[in-house]
Amino acid sequence: MHTVWEELIVINIKMKKIKDAHQILQVWFSSSFPIGSYAYSHGLEALIDDKKIKNKDDVEEFLEALLLWGSLRNDYIFIKSIYHNEEINELILASASSKERRIEMIDMGKSFRKIMKDSWELSLPENTAFIYCLAKAGLHFNIKFDDLIKFYLQSFISNLINVCVKHIPMSQKDGQTLNVIFINQIQEFLTHSDKLTLKDIGSTFFIGDIFSIKHENSESRIYLT
Repeated sequence: MHTVWEELIVINIKMKKIKDAHQILQVWFSSSFPIGSYAYSHGLEALIDDKKIKNKDDVEEFLEALLLWGSLRNDYIFIKSIYHNEEINELILASASSKERRIEMIDMGKSFRKIMKDSWELSLPENTAFIYCLAKAGLHFNIKFDDLIKFYLQSFISNLINVCVKHIPMSQKDGQTLNVIFINQIQEFLTHSDKLTLKDIGSTFFIGDIFSIKHENSESRIYLT
């Protein structure tokens, strides 16, 4: 049996030996990584309940708008800016379009920080948004921005597709077809987004923001946002 100090030494040795960025990202964005992302629908639940999203085509339109003109576009800019040594946690939190979106940012950040401290020997600042913590962890483990952002965007979109598969409901085939479509959509977005800076922060995806607010007052709901 190891003593506490021996266990810490073993953990530190393991951390130093981790070299493959894709292995790290696979763990961070695995469904078994306990940050509770499955509990958030990003306003989709309210849109589905209001019959604004009813099928695969509607889901594709929603996700494309989220990527090109909504919060995912902002997340890309925020993460890239942190990789350029910008300290922007307060700006990230201020960008939340609703109370629930802010809760989503903070609660996922809290869960991510706890796992990083307990299992990865990395302490991150308190009261920070999830994407702030994610970017800081990526820098700490020498993960390239291009790798991190691809995993992040694909994971985020896949999670929302899963919400639609369960809640519309939509077939597993349609869900996987959308996952394939957005592999290409994400690559196309990244190809044309390299010049975006903090000056470009904003959203014109108003329906997503409005229904995120509407979800706060839903009488019956499955998801936290």
